[in-house]
Order: sequence, then C-alpha cells, then structure tokens
Amino acid sequence: MIAATDGLVDRLPGAFRSRRWLLADRDRWCDARVLGDDRDVLLVRSTDAGLVAMCAGDGAGVPRLLAELARGIDAPDGESLAWLTAPRSVDVDPGTLAALGVAPFSTWDRMSTDTPPPPVAGEDAVVPLDASATDEVVACLAEANPGTRSLPGAPDDAGWWGVRDGGRLVGVIGATRRLGSLDGRGSWHLHALGVVPSARGRGLGAALAATALRAGLGSGLAWVSLGMYADNDVARRLYLRLGLSVDEENASYARPGFDGGFRR
Repeated sequence: MIAATDGLVDRLPGAFRSRRWLLADRDRWCDARVLGDDRDVLLVRSTDAGLVAMCAGDGAGVPRLLAELARGIDAPDGESLAWLTAPRSVDVDPGTLAALGVAPFSTWDRMSTDTPPPPVAGEDAVVPLDASATDEVVACLAEANPGTRSLPGAPDDAGWWGVRDGGRLVGVIGATRRLGSLDGRGSWHLHALGVVPSARGRGLGAALAATALRAGLGSGLAWVSLGMYADNDVARRLYLRLGLSVDEENASYARPGFDGGFRR
C-alpha cells in the first residue's frame, strides 16, 4: 500500500503514472492520500464540501479500497464523503455505499485524443468567440445545453467557439486548460458543447468539436479530452468519428442532496 500526503505522480503506483485523467487533474489531487497498487488506486482529498474520492484501475481491488475508505469515515474523527467516482465495471455493494454515505449519481466516460480529427463539413462556419460574446454564449447554452455548469469567464478558459445563423449564435463549445504530460505540455478539456434545437441535424456539433480539437492539438498540446454521459449514444458516435477514444468508464456517487460539480 502507498500512503502519503504531498505531491502526486511520484506517489502513484507505476501503472498509473501515465493515465491522462490523473495527469490532467494532478494539481487538484496533489495533496491527496493515495492507496492501492498497480491494479487499482484510490485517491482521497478534503474539500469544503467533505471528502472527494476517485478510483481507477481494473476494478478487482476497488471493493477492498472502498471498505478501507468506509472504515476511515466511520472513525470518531472521520470526515464525511461528498463524492466518489469509481470504475463502472465495479458493482459497488449497497452496504458499502451505505457505509460511505453516498448513492448512485451518474455514469460517464472520459475520452481523449492526441491526433487532430479528420476534416468535418461546416468547420469553416465556426468562429472563435471573445469576451464580448459572453452574453450570447450564455443565452445559447440556456437553450442548447441547459444542464451545463461551464460558462465563459472562468480563470482556466482556453477558448470558446461558435456558429451563427442569421447573426444569432446557434451553437457553441468551450475548452478549459489543464495539466498534461510530464514533459510539460498541457491539455485541454472540452465542455459545454451545444446546438439549439432549431439548428440540429446539420452537423454543427461535429464541426464545433472538430474545430476545438484541431485548435488545441495544433497549439502543441499533449492531448484534448472531454467527458460524456454513458447513455449518450449520439455523442459517443460523434466523438469516436472524430478520433477520440475512451480512457475511463466511470460511475459517480454523491452524498444525498449534494449535486456534485467536480470536474471530469
């Protein structure tokens, strides 16, 4: 077992030191407790909302790691768990979930690519957006992707792109800067892809995603990633067509009443 509280990559089991998900988020997990081995690893960190934990690996050792986490939570000075992400292949025992104080919240995949996408029809209509378009982007997302938490103006914004029809913004996508490979190259994480209902079926989502992927990888990034809900078959087909592949298949669990908000 590995257990320490400062740094991250050097404390990860060797098999996990090239996992893109962990590398991209290693700033957030730099002071996490690390438990596990080369098959499965558990990271646990404290936040204002409570403990946040994530597992990665083949799943065989996850029940043992979660049982250890539950024992810590059950201790007299134990901190409550707000959020847990684990491999979706693991059927977490209801008793363990009860001990952890969380319930199923969502299932999602993390995808990434280090290769520019093939040309996509409509890319020539996609334009970069600056801060002057913030209100337009917010209005577009309210109709096109009302569930997104990502809006322009975040300190880690890498860029926003959009498509207009008759002067109206009908589709957008954003990217946020994240850490990347150990050679110093960063990465982007795409978010807030949305096309208003009246403009769907024209390939605008593909054009937006391809443009953002091309911009990021063309600037020398190590990779570009995104997250998608596991049951979104339309999005999955689109992303696979653009050359992204699945890095992680996850399930997230939340404390009742807690609505998440932890980045993917």
